[in-house]
Amino acid sequence: MTTTATQTSSAPAFRPRQRRRSEERTTRIARQFCCSCCSSSSSSSSDEETGDDDDEKKKRKWNEDRASRRTVLSSSMALCASSFAAAVSVDEARAFSLGGSDGAFDRLGSNAFSSSSSSSSSSLESKIANPKLFKKQVINKSRPGATKYPLFLLGEWEEEVSFAGYEFPSDEYIDRKTLERAATCPGFQKLSVAYLPDVGKTPAPKYRARFVHEKPGENVDDASGEIVEDRAFNLRNIFNAYLEDETAVESVDYDFSKNPNRATVTLRRGAANNAERVELFTNARESETSSIDGCSFLCAETLRQVSLGYSVDFNTARVVNYDYEHVWRYQPMKDDKITPFDVTKGDSLEDIRRCNFVKAQLYTIGYLQSDDAMRATARVNQAGTAPIPSLFDAGTAAYAPAVVYSHDVFMERVGCVP
Repeated sequence: MTTTATQTSSAPAFRPRQRRRSEERTTRIARQFCCSCCSSSSSSSSDEETGDDDDEKKKRKWNEDRASRRTVLSSSMALCASSFAAAVSVDEARAFSLGGSDGAFDRLGSNAFSSSSSSSSSSLESKIANPKLFKKQVINKSRPGATKYPLFLLGEWEEEVSFAGYEFPSDEYIDRKTLERAATCPGFQKLSVAYLPDVGKTPAPKYRARFVHEKPGENVDDASGEIVEDRAFNLRNIFNAYLEDETAVESVDYDFSKNPNRATVTLRRGAANNAERVELFTNARESETSSIDGCSFLCAETLRQVSLGYSVDFNTARVVNYDYEHVWRYQPMKDDKITPFDVTKGDSLEDIRRCNFVKAQLYTIGYLQSDDAMRATARVNQAGTAPIPSLFDAGTAAYAPAVVYSHDVFMERVGCVP
């Protein structure tokens, strides 16, 4: 017991090696931060004061770093804002140089130059030249607004649509024989594409189309706002023309001021076999003015179409989904119907605005549903066994263009220029 008490009382005087190293390291750090007037042989009280000074220095340094970070963040935000303002000013300068100083640019519609700063590889012109660049858009940052058209399209037109051809741009992913049996491929069945209810119909159907101001007003002179499509009027005439029945469409529910991304076409019972009602949902839009002639207008719209009709199952509707994209190219023509207007050759914007003829091309890019894309990638392997779908190719085929249709549209103005 005596020995134990002796060891216990002598324990505070014992310094383990780790504790001794820790104290030496603490003393060394304190000496680095102490002022030059401090003596090397300071007492325990001076060590405590040095530790307090170190805490104050660390706190002061942390506050300085925080203030520095705030300064850098503010500078970055200011730089981004100035860069954005500079980009906007550059676009406005380009538009002003193309439109002239008399405000003619505004009369053609500012949206015509909306994509002037976009890269050439993502422009609609380049996508039309290389259809493989098209890709189905599913998720977007925000809901798209109504397309704003140039002023030369304002008014009512008589359109004649003729089928120009088709192609399959994704043969390396999609088996063509399997694709031909895909029921949900847009264009393979009637009414699977709302703006082209019968893709290859001959002879070319004719119908009326109309573009109006956002705020029509009671009189023509009271109209104001940008130029938009009268979608309810156009869809009704398109369905009636392709179905060759003036009473085929019962109603068209569409109001761009409330929701420009949804339209509902209800057909008269018995008017068509493939659908009784067509729901259109717009997922994306874009537009640009051609850099070739400076006046041709291009616009694209990605659509999800849901066709509903009667089925063989009791109390169950037939529902089929279609995904496709339309790309229009409107080119104003002179009165000889042959020579196109060209701003780069000196044609005035006022003459373009008052044109009576427009030559347009309509490109329709059809996409497959995910299950059809899986089946379309199945190929017979070298061993000759049953076709096996490719999971890797299916992911690509679901977003790649399966088929591209091309139509020529000739537009003639009805009545006088508004």
